[in-house]
Amino acid sequence: MDCLRTRYLGYAIVAISIGSHACGTAFSTYGTSFESFTPPPFGPVGSFGTLGDNLADGRMLAVTGNTVFVETAIGSRDFRAVASFDSGHSGGSVDPAFVCTSPDGSRIAVGLGFGRPVAVFDTSALGSIGSPAMLTSANTRYFDVPHYDAAWRNGNELAINYGASGFTSAVSLLDVDSPVASPVNPTIITNIGGGSSSVAFDSMGRLYTANGFDTVGGGSDTGHIRAFAASDWAGGAADFELGGVFIGDVLSGVSLGFDNTGNLLVGGGDFGAEFDGGYAGVISAGAIGDAWLGTPIDRFDSNDLRMLDPLGTGFGFFVTAYNEVTGELIVIDNDFGTGISTWYATVPAPPLASIGIMAFACSASRRSRS
Repeated sequence: MDCLRTRYLGYAIVAISIGSHACGTAFSTYGTSFESFTPPPFGPVGSFGTLGDNLADGRMLAVTGNTVFVETAIGSRDFRAVASFDSGHSGGSVDPAFVCTSPDGSRIAVGLGFGRPVAVFDTSALGSIGSPAMLTSANTRYFDVPHYDAAWRNGNELAINYGASGFTSAVSLLDVDSPVASPVNPTIITNIGGGSSSVAFDSMGRLYTANGFDTVGGGSDTGHIRAFAASDWAGGAADFELGGVFIGDVLSGVSLGFDNTGNLLVGGGDFGAEFDGGYAGVISAGAIGDAWLGTPIDRFDSNDLRMLDPLGTGFGFFVTAYNEVTGELIVIDNDFGTGISTWYATVPAPPLASIGIMAFACSASRRSRS
């Protein structure tokens, strides 16, 4: 059922009917066009990708090899080196697992890859273009904790999805202010029946994670996304297979994140029983709300899931990032064959007819499937 809203335009009252999935979001306009650009190519041997996030001022950050790069200006697409990791910790060429800036923009966390630590440093530790800094133990905290992907819960807690024993995975919560030698890093989500995936928090502080690749069978399958309220792990680790709220099955969940209007951005590959091709997924905010009310998303319903394929081949394996300042969704294609990373930026631009009603966002996201 559509949600009906009215808006006063000049001297007329105009009734506008819009689907509740579109209310307050630009879900339906994602991917109508892409701007492609090339960040720094993969670093030396041992680095198999270039990943990034945005700084508080809107410039994009990129990490590959042993180097941290930033854009010279917002949207310039010109990246220059501003820092290098301490080779004693990084091994000289990191394979970035994740790059994420804290909610207030003051800290950056980088997963340096398998067998390497998680580096956490203040944004102020970065050097400048032409004068890059060295991220040593004097200005960077190197935590030897297992990791695949991560997301900031707040300014000092970092949720980390990591591989656990028996081909399962889990999520821990690292206190980045705790001692490096003995970090406070309790497991908060356990028994994910498959390989590592991503983790994300919505605007209400609820945690989302996924089964990255089903290796166990008999439980969740690849791309199975579940969400948990903080109360779910308050008394001990929550069981992924038995607890939380089932959101839906999308890709493999190797990257998860939210845009400014509550749409869930999903990266990875499609390894399910029914292969739908390679794409980056955008789950509408309305569909997320429905899932919390007991109706998981329908991956074959374009009102629930938008599939973006900037390559146009149907065989991409994408990672997503989101720039909260510019509103750009960045779809990242790391080509292992060429060693080149191509980033595709898409900015949702509401159609002219709906611009006026975006501020008149729907108060309820629930819709009828009848």
